[in-house]
Amino acid sequence: MTGRPVVETTSGRRKIYRKRFSHMKLIAKLLLMSLLLCSMPVFAADGDYDFPYADPLVATILGTPTAQKAPMVTDIPVKVLDLTIFPERKVPDLFWYNDQLRCSVAVQRGKAPLIFVIAGTGAGFNSDKMLALQNTFYQAGFHVVSISSPTHANFIASASELGAPGVIRDDANDLYRVMQKVMEQLKGDIEVSDYYLTGYSLGGSQAAFVSLLDEEWKLFNFKKVLMINPSVNLYTSVNILDLMLEDNVPGGIEKTEEALRRILDKFAAIYSSGDFVKFDHEFLYNIYRGLPEPPKDENLAMLIGLSFRISSSNMIFASDVMTNAGFVVPKGMELDNSDSLSDYQRTLMRISFVKYLDEFLLPLARASNPQITRQALVDGDSLESIESYLQRAEKIGVLTNADDIILAPGEVDYLKQLFGRRATIFPNGGHCGNIDHRAVAASLTNYFARP
Repeated sequence: MTGRPVVETTSGRRKIYRKRFSHMKLIAKLLLMSLLLCSMPVFAADGDYDFPYADPLVATILGTPTAQKAPMVTDIPVKVLDLTIFPERKVPDLFWYNDQLRCSVAVQRGKAPLIFVIAGTGAGFNSDKMLALQNTFYQAGFHVVSISSPTHANFIASASELGAPGVIRDDANDLYRVMQKVMEQLKGDIEVSDYYLTGYSLGGSQAAFVSLLDEEWKLFNFKKVLMINPSVNLYTSVNILDLMLEDNVPGGIEKTEEALRRILDKFAAIYSSGDFVKFDHEFLYNIYRGLPEPPKDENLAMLIGLSFRISSSNMIFASDVMTNAGFVVPKGMELDNSDSLSDYQRTLMRISFVKYLDEFLLPLARASNPQITRQALVDGDSLESIESYLQRAEKIGVLTNADDIILAPGEVDYLKQLFGRRATIFPNGGHCGNIDHRAVAASLTNYFARP
């Protein structure tokens, strides 16, 4: 354990947020200098890496331009699976359509390795980034099982044992259970040579904990595991994202709804002319393309923070309804799909992930373990809590970007030191902005292909 302090106070969190951007270029330069002198080549210096955006906020929002994307296969045979994880569970009427967990599998002809892919915060199995990863791994010869994030409403309602995600070890247990159910349902339909595991963002962090769990149960004996753009400490990362919204909404967080309305009004024409089926974080990222001129960094940060707040609000609402905690929806109130949710949505947009930790997760954890402290809960959601395992587990690697916006100062260096040759660090790409870049796709394929 490195013993780095976890940020607790609002002022401290603001310091991390501000230092993150003021030191970003310096960190990138230091990484380049140190890696030129280092005998362990962990920096991705592929000459084919032409990701165009130097600004990590722009990279995060815009993603990879079409010209630099990995080639896509359009005829992947994908089957959507509906899994019953808890047969005795009665899902509230509001979530009647979430009584089964939906995931997908892309099947190769004949015997092949199988890779489980875990989505990032709030994302479903069929989100854009998951489809990009599915495409990459299918072309590399894998059966690909795509699983929604444990923070996705469908997962919370149908597959979360506690009904409240955010404690990574509990989320890992839920994911492991889902993986078992997937293989039970696929039994006799596919031939598997070996098992592999990956995930991006929060799903990347969770993959490491799932791998540790498999060391005990040995149901899959994962041959290789890769964390893509993971957080080092979940609560440090969510603080950064929360503050991107709270520090940049004109008039303060109480004006979030007003800021959201202005965004919607400004981009109503884009929304009405586009092929958008829902208002979510992917829509928010897409509206950037309709701007007449590049926005200021604070507006970009607000857009990313707003995207995260929408994802976390959906998670908190689903958790509150599933556990009847009375956090936002009054205890005992049974909602159905005819009830207006607008008042709850306005309240949720003012609730940070840290508030969810303090006032929802912590009391829930103390119900089963009265001795648990807040600090223990926070520390348990970091890679540092399993540092010794990650150091000795040669089968686990990490792929990230030197300018990843969810990493605090020093955390890129921490990953580099922890993983050594098992780390691939691209110079730019923001948070998952380059996940479908052809050089990144090649790096992903090479990592799993080499001995």
